[in-house]
Amino acid sequence: MRFYKQREVNYALLLPLFLLYLLSIWIQYQAAVMDGRDARTVMIRQILFCLLSILALIAASLLKTSFLLRFSGLWYLLSLGLMASLHWFYDPFMFHETHTKRWLRIGSFTIQPSEFMKIAFVLFMVYLTLIYEKRKGPRTIRSDIRYVGKILLYSFPTFFLMYVQRDLGTTLVFVVMLGALFIISGVDWKILTVIASLTALVGGILLLLVFTEWGNRILFQLTFSQYQLDRVKAWVDPFAYQDSIAFQQVRSILAIGSGGLFGASQNHVTVYVPVRESDMVFTVIGETFGFFGSTLVIFLYFYLIYQVIFTAMATNNKASIYIAITFIFGLVFQIFENIGAAIGLLPLTGIPLPFLSQGGTSLIAISIAMGIILGLNQDRLIAVDARSQVGVR
Repeated sequence: MRFYKQREVNYALLLPLFLLYLLSIWIQYQAAVMDGRDARTVMIRQILFCLLSILALIAASLLKTSFLLRFSGLWYLLSLGLMASLHWFYDPFMFHETHTKRWLRIGSFTIQPSEFMKIAFVLFMVYLTLIYEKRKGPRTIRSDIRYVGKILLYSFPTFFLMYVQRDLGTTLVFVVMLGALFIISGVDWKILTVIASLTALVGGILLLLVFTEWGNRILFQLTFSQYQLDRVKAWVDPFAYQDSIAFQQVRSILAIGSGGLFGASQNHVTVYVPVRESDMVFTVIGETFGFFGSTLVIFLYFYLIYQVIFTAMATNNKASIYIAITFIFGLVFQIFENIGAAIGLLPLTGIPLPFLSQGGTSLIAISIAMGIILGLNQDRLIAVDARSQVGVR
């Protein structure tokens, strides 16, 4: 049985992807110009990442969904191993800059394993969900509780490694994807209400701890860093800390505001924004093209999301829908959080803007996910069960 397939090209989904690749090259070039860096080198590097991403997208689109799900446990274990290896083989330069062990260095390139973990995580959790739904007997609250408990148990290693790496932003992406999977798979609303209430309660307690001295001591014992607490304080009242902990966010707001309706004039003095090419890449769009250009970019994202959902629904296949919806919810959260932080609506978490932020790992990982969605089966059978032989209609 072949693990790859031939299928028609989905041009409607490829169009926004192609436009985002082109936009990423221009934005990284423009960010380098604004910061006085070697723009030509930056552009060539981004073109290289885009070409690698396109190759990864094509390769992923050729893989059968049944093959990906059947070996999803293996992908998950390999991804866990790659993330765990950061404890010993982390990039010393990035550790010195961020005091976190999130990157592996290969030559002059760095790799962030958590980006690839998102793919393995979704595939494995969808696989477990399909196994649960194939069992005989009606669904009950008790059976749904067992299912949620099983998913959370298998998710624990991922969240533990995220906790060790102190990567709150990526952890939130995993939480959102799990929530999306629970909703789309039809978990009882009472269970979802309890989960949402507990999540809100934990979030409220953490906010309380951030703004009290005794709470800060507790958070430090839980390995939270001072800069993470500062980001929340800067979000609540950024202009009160504009010369210290809120400097980056205030500069981002000023840069986007300077773009006006159609972008700043050529004689405009560029507003300095730290890490403009990564966390604050949306400021490049806002300052250069203004509100109108920013709206077009957001519309492009919406069009991509629509095409992903339409592609999954067209398969009329439960597994395909689960994979696409779970992926896309993680993507939507990243877009919402990054842009929200850039305009001051949300606290900074270090989440990159999909496709556009600097970072080859993120771009390649998202391209692999989009490739999987491009290659979703249109036939009615996907072999997946505990023995990898049960069909899902």
